[in-house]
Amino acid sequence: MRETHRCPKCRHGEVLFVPQLADRDDRDIIRPLVIHVVEFDWRPDMEFGRLQAYVCRKCGFTELYTFDAGAIPLEKLPPGSKMLKAKE
Repeated sequence: MRETHRCPKCRHGEVLFVPQLADRDDRDIIRPLVIHVVEFDWRPDMEFGRLQAYVCRKCGFTELYTFDAGAIPLEKLPPGSKMLKAKE
């Protein structure tokens, strides 16, 4: 959908782009949804991999993409995360 602006499920031609998804944290503050956060006590947190969405206006099918995925620090990801490489 990101490239074609057409839903791959129902073929509808109206797709809504949402550049940043958000949710409320434990203190009821709206925060962007991200893949990884590095927390600091003495300065603002560092957030990596903000999620963006493409949503079909007809059937609701949604594709998520990660903005600037190459900047996510692999060594800081939670246990169980791993880099998957294509098989040749």
